Amino acid sequence: MVASTTIGARLKHDGTLLTRGSFDEYGDVQTGHKVTKEHVFADELDEITLPGGQPSGGSILFSGSSYLTLAGSADYVFGNNPCTIEGWFYPTDTIYQRLWSFEDGDNVELLGSTLYYWNGTGLINSGPNVIQVNQWKHIALVKTVTAGVNSGNPVVNIYVNGISVITDNSPFNSTNSRPLAIGGEVADLVTGQSSTAGRDGYFKGNISNFRVVKGIAVYTANFSTPISPFSATQNSSVNISAIPATYTKLLLKVVDSGNFLADSSQYAKSVTNIGSASYSALTSLSTAYNGAMKQQRAGELLVANEFDEYSGIV
Repeated sequence: MVASTTIGARLKHDGTLLTRGSFDEYGDVQTGHKVTKEHVFADELDEITLPGGQPSGGSILFSGSSYLTLAGSADYVFGNNPCTIEGWFYPTDTIYQRLWSFEDGDNVELLGSTLYYWNGTGLINSGPNVIQVNQWKHIALVKTVTAGVNSGNPVVNIYVNGISVITDNSPFNSTNSRPLAIGGEVADLVTGQSSTAGRDGYFKGNISNFRVVKGIAVYTANFSTPISPFSATQNSSVNISAIPATYTKLLLKVVDSGNFLADSSQYAKSVTNIGSASYSALTSLSTAYNGAMKQQRAGELLVANEFDEYSGIV
């Protein structure tokens, strides 16, 4: 006869956490684990439920020969000032590909499982086993300018799922108006970065919630990844800065199939679709790990309602 399970922990709706004996919640493991139905301890305990059933939209599907472009703009001239470029990415191939690119620097690229930052003069890599195919990853380029001795000397960090994997103390500092490409390169202006002959670096997979913020380092250290779609504004939280609406220069929320290329920032930029990138219902923000709670690295446990965690202890 199989022994019946008992409740190992119960979080009541009023916030009280009841446990049977001792209870360990590991929230800051930063090595290679992942969330599955069988194993829930990971970089974060990350069973995602959007608050109030908030719709998460979908994503933009890139075929490996399609990409998006936006016209040259001073909004992409970051100079020595803080900035953040980020989004959710779901690669389906290990070929050389650009997540986004300008004609001169601030580009993030992928080959195999390794991420690369192009700072205008060279590539800095994350090392292997950072990106896996057929998995959503939140990737953010953050330029930070600190006060004090090094004031005015920016530092770029590339974060994957809230963990810094690349740091550059001599990043590119743009000074001219320039166009932006998402999932490829701007025309043929970016050359010489691929070791794969005949490959222009077009992304193959899905991208969602692509956001450009000028003037703010949105993430100031390792952080808990978002659980809901981005907005043009946001409040501050642990290692995450507040964003006023005017600082968000581009936001592709991929709301639905009819508006999947619409810019949700107040600037409503025009996006050109080259090669017929299409809408996909695939999203990183709703059903991948659809549960009741999210343990943030700072220790805060977010819950949708009460939940029972059955331990199998009798």
